[in-house]
Amino acid sequence: MTETAVTSFDGLGLEPDLLQAIKEIGFEEPSPIQAESIPPLIEGYDVIGQAQTGTGKTAAFGLPMLQYLDPENDEVQAVVLTPTRELCIQVTQALRSYAEHLDIEIVAVFGGAPIKGQQAQLRAGAQVVVATVGRMMDLISRQSLVLTAARFVVLDEADEMLDLGFIEDVEKILRMCPSGRQTALFSATMPPPIKALAENYMYDPVTIKITPRKLTVDSVSQAYVEVPAKKKQEKLAEILKAERPEQAIIFCRTKIGASRLDRDLRNRGMSVKALHGDMSQGARDGVMISFKDGRVPLLVATDIAARGLDIEHVTHIINYDLPNSSETYVHRIGRTGRAGRTGRAITFATPDQIPDLKQIEKDAATTITAWETPEERIEHGRPPRRRERKGRKPASLDGDGVEDRDAEPVAEGNGAGPSDSGDGITKLYVNRGRKSGIGEDDLRWALNEGAVLSDDQIASIKVLDRFAFVEVASDAAEKTVERLDGSRLKGADIRVEVARR
Repeated sequence: MTETAVTSFDGLGLEPDLLQAIKEIGFEEPSPIQAESIPPLIEGYDVIGQAQTGTGKTAAFGLPMLQYLDPENDEVQAVVLTPTRELCIQVTQALRSYAEHLDIEIVAVFGGAPIKGQQAQLRAGAQVVVATVGRMMDLISRQSLVLTAARFVVLDEADEMLDLGFIEDVEKILRMCPSGRQTALFSATMPPPIKALAENYMYDPVTIKITPRKLTVDSVSQAYVEVPAKKKQEKLAEILKAERPEQAIIFCRTKIGASRLDRDLRNRGMSVKALHGDMSQGARDGVMISFKDGRVPLLVATDIAARGLDIEHVTHIINYDLPNSSETYVHRIGRTGRAGRTGRAITFATPDQIPDLKQIEKDAATTITAWETPEERIEHGRPPRRRERKGRKPASLDGDGVEDRDAEPVAEGNGAGPSDSGDGITKLYVNRGRKSGIGEDDLRWALNEGAVLSDDQIASIKVLDRFAFVEVASDAAEKTVERLDGSRLKGADIRVEVARR
């Protein structure tokens, strides 16, 4: 096998039907994991890919797998094993989009759904089965799934399968597949049991390691708290009271630790839900729905259970337990600071973990500073970029005489420009609404007093349950964002941004 350095999908050896689907999806050039994994997989090599979530690994194994299949053969020719239901669904959706122009049946089987329906789909014929480990074992035991023709096997997020205790079942499944199969293993980390699995069940694999992407430090401010283990719960309560997150994910290393912290926060009167592997799938789905809908502000979760969570308005990530790798740290804090918004990540470290924290800081090429209260951050922030107009209050909307100078300028992301209507009016987004006790009069007062706008500069105010929109004169939009973003209104922190089109 020769090394390849391609910048186009056309140079990866993919067939025209797959290239057409890729073009229709909108893929322009392969990601590093795709560029390095697709050629050896097409050539028939086993591949170990070490890459974090979000690097494009589904296409990295999915495109060569689909090219390998024989549409005339109705047997199960390929299987993809996933640790969670959420990932199973996500992978299935992606594979079906890649197979748009192929006569290939792709079936997803996972727990929490009626098994009879999945059995019927398998009887109707499937060349690819994407499965959670437990449901696949169940279907095999019922003789509804036969793997004697499965010559292409993918283990997706293998380290998560290990953490969930599925490795023994994974080995049983591999032993049921043909010995001459082609195997692809993808994992964010490579702990010893995963390395042993590769040694025992893969043949001369090509190993590909993708360096974690550099953190977007301008959208995630990062801090750490040095605290003894026995004081962590008390310190967390203090930080939550000071930070007042709109929504926060609090990461714990273990299921037991997540359950214990969930109970402690509840006992302190906080609205919180836990998410971990010991919960039933139905209970996990209920928690995720309530968190995504904004009904629960705090989520205590393990890394495994939080897979698949993509919440746009998470304002804070709190690493209650120090991540066990730099890759995990990057993955965790990447869940905030989405869609051009700023986010905040706070990491707890016991005194003996400080060297580990410094290593994460080095590996991630970022800066993690000691945690300060919002008031201290304001005091130490950059000086105001304006002079106070005589007789006007500063931008703190609680009337406490403190202006938040720590707010970042709004980033225009994803190719969407500001929503200037063309008649000199710009729409702004405010992340609070009626559920936070904020009404139209409150926002008008904030615009008048905090942003120093006159009534004729305010075109409209629309307040919804969870957020609001205000339209202001375009020449006053930047000033309004600068003065109000990060300030407080009716006891709540508010974020103000230029709305996207």
